[in-house]
Formats: sequence, C-alpha cells, structure tokens
Amino acid sequence: MPRRRQQGEGSIYHRKNRGQWVAVADLGYRGGRRDRREFTGATPEIAMRRRASFLARRRDGFTLPKGRQPTVAEWVEHWLWNVARAKVDPNTFYRSYRQKCLDWIIPYFDRVKLAELAEEDIEGWHRQLEQATSRRGTPLSASTITTVHRIFSASLNVAVARRRLPHNPCSLVPPPKATRAEPMPPTADEVRQILEVCRDRPGGARWVLAICTGLRQGEALALEWRDVRLSSPASVTVRKSAARIDGELVTKAPKSEKSRRTVPLPRVALEALKAHKEAQPVRDLRGGLVFTDGSGQPLHSRADWQDWADLLEQLGLEHYRVHDLRHGYATMLLEQGADARVVQDLMGWSSAKMAEVYQHVRPVMHARVVSMLDEVLGDG
Repeated sequence: MPRRRQQGEGSIYHRKNRGQWVAVADLGYRGGRRDRREFTGATPEIAMRRRASFLARRRDGFTLPKGRQPTVAEWVEHWLWNVARAKVDPNTFYRSYRQKCLDWIIPYFDRVKLAELAEEDIEGWHRQLEQATSRRGTPLSASTITTVHRIFSASLNVAVARRRLPHNPCSLVPPPKATRAEPMPPTADEVRQILEVCRDRPGGARWVLAICTGLRQGEALALEWRDVRLSSPASVTVRKSAARIDGELVTKAPKSEKSRRTVPLPRVALEALKAHKEAQPVRDLRGGLVFTDGSGQPLHSRADWQDWADLLEQLGLEHYRVHDLRHGYATMLLEQGADARVVQDLMGWSSAKMAEVYQHVRPVMHARVVSMLDEVLGDG
C-alpha cells in the first residue's frame, strides 16, 4: 500500500532540462495566492528529504541560522516557536498566533533583512493586508489587521531587546483604526422564545445556562456536575475551559484568574439543569461532564454551534453567535442596574473597563434614573 502524503506534501517530478528532481510543498493560500515551495535535488530522495526537513522545521519549530543576518520572516518564525509558544496560552497560540504569523507576517517579509526593517516596510505591509482576503474569502477587517500588527510588534520588541534590531518600526506606524462594534445580543422577546423552546428540547439546558450565566462556550463545554450546586444557593463554578488544539480536545485553565468564578443560578436555569441531569444517561455521568453528545463523549464545539444554529433556524430568528448570549447576559445585568463591579465578577472580566463595550445599555439606565427622580421630585 502506498504511503499517504503528509500535510503540506505535494507532487514530485523530474525537470529534464536541468536534470533536477523537484519536490513540491503545497502550503495552501497566503495573501490570496497559493503558496507552493519547491525543493530540488539530483535524486528524488534528496529533493524529498529537503522538503521533509522544511516541513518538520515549519511544524515543530525553527532555529535561527548562524553566520548570517536573518530575514524578518526567519526571526518571526524563530520567535513564534521558541518565545511565544512558551508564554502564550496553547489555544491562543495555535488558533491565533501561529495562523496569523504563517498567513499574514512571514510570507510578506521573507526577503527583508531583519536589521534593515523600516517604517516604510510596515506601511507597505499594512496596505497589502488591506487588499488581502481571509481563508473564507472575505477582506481582512481592521481589527484583524490590528491584532496581526500587535503580534508582529511583540516579536520585534524581543528582537530589539536582544540587539538584533535598533528599534521597533511597528511602534511608530499605527495600524488601521479598528472600531469596536457594540454587541447586539438577542432581544428580551427573543430570549423568552428561546427559553420556551428549550423547556422540551433535548440539550436545551445548554442554552438556558448560557442565557442565565454568560459562560463562555469553552467554559460551558468543560463544566462538570461536581461544579454545579443544585441546592440552595444554586450556582455553577468555573474552574476550567475546553478547547481544540490541532483537532485534539484539551482542558485548560480559564481565560484569566478572574475567569475562575462562581455564578448564581436563577430559578429557570436551576430547573433546566435538574431536568437535564435526570434525563442524562448514567454512562454520560461517569465522565462528569454536564454537556455531552449522544454517545456520552465530550461535546465538540462545532456540534454545539450547529445545535445553536438549528435552534435559531427553528424559531426563525437572526443567526446570533453563541458568544452573543454572553453579551446578552451582561446587557441584562447592566440594564437591571447591577453594579459594574458585580457584573465584572460574574462575567469573569479582568477589568471593569470591559463594561464600556456595552454603551447601548446607557440610554435604558439613564431613563431609569430619570424615572426615579420624577418619582422622588414630582412635577415641581
């Protein structure tokens, strides 16, 4: 049986006019164009060995070449695998840092010497990113470009600290201004519709819990029954979060120290979880997870998202993101007059400034203040 090609391996062919064998590495699309690398050798084995060496270096890390000035691309690859990977949360590293470095930084600077990098290079890079398209075929947003810029700048800060670069040109060239969009969670009427349907829907407790506690998706999918208190005072305690890294399920510490928190359960969530536990097969309880698939295995985030999309489709509602239920919880608390510091604790925010994202709740709160003043002061 022939050996299956590994990821990144392409074809191998003979270039007769030069007497070379060429092994191709297909790295997918970079900046809207297919990224193909060619490795030549006098024999097929030599060409394939060079390709394999490249793919292994790309997959497992990278060490800077000795004896010559590295390119910017080589430095970023070294920093990615040898510096950032040790400091960044694994989920953030694999889902954000690695992808953004490989897609939006390294291909653009593979011929620029690190010591010669200038502000004009950064400006030109920004213009290229503004013309680029994502893997989904959509233009890169200003917020994505800003995130890529910050990652690149972090790598250059290390280069400056190690005296490989005189200064960080990213610090003098601001990225395109990204305007944070106000969250638009489901309305109160839509929430009532969702809660009503979830009474009898298999797994509906998942969405009742999201509405009533604001847990992140990973936090909900990692929740175990030992962290659920069904007696008074009812609550759930967030101790860890589920994530997929290179397709493998892992549990990790929550997003921040503040994310480790206990959230009280209102009556509707308590009753939904009691019914869910009673209906859950015994085999599902052995692992302790609150939410599992039909065979008792950990629920995949994609299946979780699909169930949410199917629910919205059933109700004929706009396709809100799963994360919008978290925004809805914060909005509900703020609109009901909860203190911002209390909301910070319940949401697991590291800073109370996160409440500033919810500008749209201020008119509601202002109207309540005016109503209170009218009640106290009368008509004058």
